[in-house]
Amino acid sequence: MSKNNQIKIVKPGVILLGFIALAAQIILLREFLTLFSGNELVIGIILANWMLLTGLGAYLGRFFKNKITIVFWLILFLGTLAFLPSITVVALHYIWHLLFLPGVMAGILHVFFYSLIILSPFCILSGILFTLFSKEKSTQAQENKISNVYAWESLGSLMGGIVFNFILIWVTTTFQSLFIILIVSVITIFYLGIKSDQHLLSAIIIILSFIFGYLFMSYDFDKKVREKAFPSQEIIYTNDSPYGIFTITQQHDQQNYYENNILMASSGDIIKKEESVHLAMVQHKEPKNVLVLSGIISGVIEEIMEYPVTRIDYVDINPEIFKIARQTLKDHSYQILNLYENDPIRFLKRNSKMYDVVLINLPKPSTIQLNRYYTQEFFHLLKQNLNCNAVISISMPSSGNYLSEESRNLLSIIFKTLRTEFNSVIIFPADKDFLIASDNQLSYKIAERVEILNISTDYVNTYYFDDAQVEMRSKQLLQQLDYSVVINHDFSPVFYQSQLKLWMSHFNIKYWIPAFIIIIISGLFFIKAGPIYKGVYAAGFTGTAIEIVLLLVFQVVFGYVYAVIGVFIMIFMGGLAFGAYYISKFLKEINA
Repeated sequence: MSKNNQIKIVKPGVILLGFIALAAQIILLREFLTLFSGNELVIGIILANWMLLTGLGAYLGRFFKNKITIVFWLILFLGTLAFLPSITVVALHYIWHLLFLPGVMAGILHVFFYSLIILSPFCILSGILFTLFSKEKSTQAQENKISNVYAWESLGSLMGGIVFNFILIWVTTTFQSLFIILIVSVITIFYLGIKSDQHLLSAIIIILSFIFGYLFMSYDFDKKVREKAFPSQEIIYTNDSPYGIFTITQQHDQQNYYENNILMASSGDIIKKEESVHLAMVQHKEPKNVLVLSGIISGVIEEIMEYPVTRIDYVDINPEIFKIARQTLKDHSYQILNLYENDPIRFLKRNSKMYDVVLINLPKPSTIQLNRYYTQEFFHLLKQNLNCNAVISISMPSSGNYLSEESRNLLSIIFKTLRTEFNSVIIFPADKDFLIASDNQLSYKIAERVEILNISTDYVNTYYFDDAQVEMRSKQLLQQLDYSVVINHDFSPVFYQSQLKLWMSHFNIKYWIPAFIIIIISGLFFIKAGPIYKGVYAAGFTGTAIEIVLLLVFQVVFGYVYAVIGVFIMIFMGGLAFGAYYISKFLKEINA
């Protein structure tokens, strides 16, 4: 191979490395979030493991000698790296469900060690490649060219981020994206292999790509990996959106609707849909305008139609929800139903209509995104969109007969936060714990009111719903609340923090222990490391910390990190590319 050709393969090879690494990171991070029903803590753990393993790979790359030409290793490892994202996603799902029963809650240690193992092949290999490319470029130039290689890799990451975030995420599923990334990678590697006289290796990579292509065409991998999470259920629909993975399963005569593997609703769940509507609706003397935030697929619209309402506005950010809703809604509901594909908070800020009843059917605040709908700021904004004596309803997981300390804290926070905006708040301990709030006096006599209003129901009626029993349990709950708790705010998410503590309480983990270990390791490093290593460590720590903090702030302000996490990483890598390129030119001018 001519020396000129050897030089020419380094730059495109490094750019391809960055392209594959960034695209794979975004896809794998989204898959981990789906598998673990993840929150921001999961994002932090996975990003930390990614960097740890990539750093380990970069260190191991120092030990590769030129017994065989280094170009052979570069082409071989790049070819292997191109196939690894697809293999890793399949392994991620299959191995998890091989080791753990479906529905098992993943704790911090599960997330840490499982992601560490699953990510190891890809991250270590990408780290090795970075070192090999740096050695090859520096050898050719007979001077240190790491900054150039770093800039090229960051440029490739920027390109990968643009392709994925602005094209693939909107029009393809996970495995369709992986296949497109594989095709682009293999074509580039084949070109590099031919240019570097690695003809046999290039031919093998092409043959393997045809095998992978046949497998992609023959099997619906998106459906195959998802069905592992739903044993005894048949997946009848699954699709990716920028806001998550939406799946519908069939189990006997029942359909189940999942978003990121979290059950959102089930057909025929009469108790849930009736309680989520009638506990609030009967509190208003004449409900005309109703706002519903999420939950349309559970059948709440049909229940609301039992009342003489004149307008129903439904708001949800996920377009997949609307596809299903339009197929299942009865024709007559369209006359008064208005569907809005929007973030609820953004909708309320731009809305000019006033409502009599608001039904909030959102999941528990397991993320900062969801915490936004349980804050004093949200309730204040909501109240600006309410008529006098309007009623709102939100729900929490049922506390059952025993109120744990963590559950007590959660219920106390949301109760006290609601009281900052509404004069009357009562709790209905039912299938869920429903909190009903209004400035008007509220009643516990739900079944009685349903009968007086002649509302047709199957469960919330005098035959099954015992008003006196519910009132007694409600007052017992109110007596157990801690009224000294702090109010929940957007930038002081005590509700979310309490939810994290509740999650960690299931695993008996002291959350200060990992922080203590990190502090000890960092301290030992700073004692032994030289000034250059300390500077690099500080820069890496600060950059990553700022990236995560900005992600959290974006969650609070806009609320959909699942859709934009790749954009954040892409912008971060773009900044690194610019910085590395600029500093190399700056140093050249100084040394000139």
